[in-house]
Amino acid sequence: MTEIEFSAKYYDGESSRGIDVRVRLDAANMVHVIGLDAPLEVPLANVRVAPRLGNTVRSIAFPDGAKCETEDNDAADALLRRSGTGRFGDLLHRIESRSRYALAAALGLAAFVVVGVVWGIPIAAKVIAHTIPDEAAYDIGRGTLATLDKTLLDPSELPEERRRELEATFNGMANRYPDLPLTLVFRRGVGPNAFALPDGTVIVTDELVELATDDRQILAVLAHEIGHVHHRHGLRMALESSSIALLVSAYFGDIAQITTLSASLPGVYANAHYSRDHETEADTFALEYLKGAGVAPHHFADILRALSEAAGNAAERTPLRYLASHPPTEDRVRRFDSEK
Repeated sequence: MTEIEFSAKYYDGESSRGIDVRVRLDAANMVHVIGLDAPLEVPLANVRVAPRLGNTVRSIAFPDGAKCETEDNDAADALLRRSGTGRFGDLLHRIESRSRYALAAALGLAAFVVVGVVWGIPIAAKVIAHTIPDEAAYDIGRGTLATLDKTLLDPSELPEERRRELEATFNGMANRYPDLPLTLVFRRGVGPNAFALPDGTVIVTDELVELATDDRQILAVLAHEIGHVHHRHGLRMALESSSIALLVSAYFGDIAQITTLSASLPGVYANAHYSRDHETEADTFALEYLKGAGVAPHHFADILRALSEAAGNAAERTPLRYLASHPPTEDRVRRFDSEK
């Protein structure tokens, strides 16, 4: 093996005074520091060479706390290669030194982040939402309605008799799903809307009831919202908008951390949109329910069209609208129109 020799400054680890020395690596892989009062020889295996970082000064640390510093990066790289640990550092330096490689690495990282946000987090949220025990999952949403009542919603003004009619319809639907803690409540003040909370509460606004021309349209909307509860979409939205640390805590069953989702839920419901996947799942659930109950699926398409028209007329007058949290598409309308 060839010898390696280069200039450096030696620091004994006790003072800040540097001594100009020569460092030599012999064929037997012994490191010699030349220029000190007493000779210093250390096996290369016991020496720690700092990895390359651009063209910064490199340190060569010895077991007794002393070190040498050198600006000769090529020599320091050669020490690393002789020790068998320098290949990764060389590769990293070559990437850093070539702008196109650095750009490619940055683009690769950006692509990784985008894939994680667009696909990875929703998939993780779906898996985690269904691993959380039922009691804990439903408990997360408790208190959300009270917060919404203080910020967005007003008490219902529907006649008592009308509420009882719709509650009877809803209770009949809920009896089909005894595992879901379903509850129906009425509110007003945010335009024609209906949405489900993770604790099983389904909120229907007076404006939606007044917009419907047939109670079977309301029943279709209720079936859709029960689908959101069944698939835990509210919980999944909260998880998707949370931190990675909270996702990990939820996956490993840290219920104390999971309950911190409760504080974020009102904001999630005020600002977030259900994803296309969420809507498709809830639509499929509603479609299966309607067919099983002998209700023509076109009633859901009818109410979607009415909601779309109402949203166009209302413009931005209400802070929370059905079509804001349930983005409609012509495909969804056509799907229910085409079903018999």
